[in-house]
Amino acid sequence: MKVNRGVSASRWLSAVFAFVVGGCGVALEEDTFPTEDVVTREQALAPNYANAVVQSGVTLVANPQNAVGAPDGQTANFLSLLGGALTLDMGQGEEGTGPLRIYYRGLSLGVVVQVEFRRADMSVIATGQAQLLDVGVGTHSALVPYLQPAAYRYVTLRGALLSLYQVDAVEATGGATGGMCGDGMVGTGEQCDDGGRVAGDGCGATCQVEPGYTCQGQPSVCHDVNECTNGTAQCSPNAYCTNTPGSYTCTCRPGYTGNGFTCVDIDECALGTDNCGPGEQCVNTPGGFQCNPPSCPSPRVQCGQVCTDLSSDPNNCGCCGNVCGAGKTCSSGVCVGGGGGGEPLRFTATWGRDGDADLVVRTPTGKIVSYGNPGPGPSTDQGRFEGDVASGMGPENVAWYEGTMPPAGTYDVCLKAANFHPAASEATPVHYSVTVKRAGQADQVFTGALKRQDVGDECHPKHHAYVGSIVYSGPH
Repeated sequence: MKVNRGVSASRWLSAVFAFVVGGCGVALEEDTFPTEDVVTREQALAPNYANAVVQSGVTLVANPQNAVGAPDGQTANFLSLLGGALTLDMGQGEEGTGPLRIYYRGLSLGVVVQVEFRRADMSVIATGQAQLLDVGVGTHSALVPYLQPAAYRYVTLRGALLSLYQVDAVEATGGATGGMCGDGMVGTGEQCDDGGRVAGDGCGATCQVEPGYTCQGQPSVCHDVNECTNGTAQCSPNAYCTNTPGSYTCTCRPGYTGNGFTCVDIDECALGTDNCGPGEQCVNTPGGFQCNPPSCPSPRVQCGQVCTDLSSDPNNCGCCGNVCGAGKTCSSGVCVGGGGGGEPLRFTATWGRDGDADLVVRTPTGKIVSYGNPGPGPSTDQGRFEGDVASGMGPENVAWYEGTMPPAGTYDVCLKAANFHPAASEATPVHYSVTVKRAGQADQVFTGALKRQDVGDECHPKHHAYVGSIVYSGPH
């Protein structure tokens, strides 16, 4: 603010009047007229621009005097990509007590400028930053907050590293004769003034509009900006946006995971969190999944919940539901054996949904018959493993053919859930059926559910894949 320190016109006219009247013999007291300058309200509220350049504080800046006075399009130019300095005098008696406004031009990209606030003795009171972000043509402005109680006489602007910019003017706000933040009037350097200096209500403690609000009027009335409805929120397309005072939150939709700004589809099928029924195929979809009907590739045939080979399944021999009698087996779709002949012992396993299960039988002598030890031979007590099923619903068999003699005693049976999608678990069990045929005896059937993925040949009554045990006492 520049105030005329000369004699006012009213004071000069009064002096002339005193001379004339005095010549007529009328005496006037010497102190009748004021001896101090009169500062009008308009002068007190006038913008306070820099008065002069401190030449000792100029480094690598062309035309520094152009930053003096009000913005007029004539600029002081920072020349070096390595940074320069420009120190300006706000004027004695015109010190600033509020934010500093910088008027600038000529940006090709946004820069951050360091600002030093100084006392009359040039000592530094505080430092701040100005974010110069507008790159369009014309003159733009940016505020540097200042919250110190001491007034500042000088300001030093430092060049931005690797960036060139032009300063048109600087303006100190909150001068000694100016308005104050919190008086309800939007003054120089203020973006708003709601009559208080409390943050969090839209108009901050330094009378700057807080992020996420708009403010209008005097005193300012501030309203929250709904970023969710005005299109400025940065939530993922697969997230819910929730407006909050001055901001917003993002939450991923069901079926997705992430921080709300980035949301990734959850593969329920791979994680085994789907609820598809036995035999159904789980197919992942964006944000969910679908359960397709059970598939049963040829030459197998769907018999109820079992996809089976009619040429070898003794429970569906030749057609669904045709069960071979005791001691008989299914060969080429025909029940054979029995009547004192045929196979002495056979174990057959099927399961309720597509996948790979492995049948394991432990003989009375401790030998294992399985996919890993198929036999027949001494290592299996002449038992033979048949039909490894890597996909489908069985059957898998362990059998002693006609003419062989299974050892008498207790046989332990296990069924391993080797590979299912989703994996066998408490939430997604694999239901099974194991049928035992012994020549001259009624069939024995074990049913249950596999609830844990497993592979290998281990089988005993305490194993989690244990199905049951049977006693074979020889042919009847």
